[in-house]
Amino acid sequence: MVQMAEEFEAGCQRQPPEGPGLDTEQARRLWEQVEVFAGYGFNQGHATAYADVSYRSAYLKAHWAPAFFCARLQDWGGYHHPAVYMAEAVRRGIAVRPPHVNLSAGRPTLAWEGTQPVIWLGLRLISDLRERSMAALLTARKAGAFVNLRDLLSRVSLQEPEIVHLIQAGALDGLGFHRAALLEELGRIRRAGSAQQLPLLIMESTALPETATQRLVWERSVMGYPLVTLQELLPQLRVAYASTQLLTDLPERQRVRVIGVRLPGWSRGPDFFLWDGVTWLLAKLAPRQVLPPAWEPLLITGVRQTDGWGMTWLQMETASVCPR
Repeated sequence: MVQMAEEFEAGCQRQPPEGPGLDTEQARRLWEQVEVFAGYGFNQGHATAYADVSYRSAYLKAHWAPAFFCARLQDWGGYHHPAVYMAEAVRRGIAVRPPHVNLSAGRPTLAWEGTQPVIWLGLRLISDLRERSMAALLTARKAGAFVNLRDLLSRVSLQEPEIVHLIQAGALDGLGFHRAALLEELGRIRRAGSAQQLPLLIMESTALPETATQRLVWERSVMGYPLVTLQELLPQLRVAYASTQLLTDLPERQRVRVIGVRLPGWSRGPDFFLWDGVTWLLAKLAPRQVLPPAWEPLLITGVRQTDGWGMTWLQMETASVCPR
């Protein structure tokens, strides 16, 4: 054990990229934690299996990050909620897009726009979309991409909630002026009785474009993952309320005001993940505070804290739903 301790501490003090670059005291304290745990840790087989999975996962995330995150999302996440993997993908420069009738499969898929990796979320996220309807969409588009709403409805039979939710989720973006215009056109088609019944007059949409706030409501309701809309909305709110970004602007141990959303899923006691549309960090609730709602833009005051290991978090003092 003495020899292992010396080798472990020496390895911990190697500078990046060969090691984590801990100082002597940090390396010693870390070994003491390992040594104490060894007295009651899992059996060797269990530990070996988990170490193998951890190493392979870390290697894939380091060298093939787009494929790693897409695979995690195809399995609905892992230790963390899928939203956390989506936020980390965005932080790493990997675009995460909502489901689309011309570009998505049932589960998340990885595509490339030049050198930019893009993860398209799967059509299965959209509520009330039946498996046979999704299969019909995927089969019909083999003959060519859908060009507009009438084209889609003339080639695929969809129930009213299915097409409404596809529009509201953004799965038909690009097939009309905007989502409100598509919903207006859907009403005209239903009144005519058929998508193949051409109107006597080509009418321009009179519907005003939906706001980012309205898209947020729709996407939360019919899909549950409004990442793209929040990436548009949160910077606007940050400017309106003169708040700072989570990591780039937060001064150490100074009271700040930030705009962000709580990512759903994992929370540990008073901790949760806070996302500002670009990056994320750990936030700790103040005493007697209630966990804020997920995916709701929040106006938060608090103090940025950092421990001796370089771990950064935001110690929350107040949190309220951001007026819009």
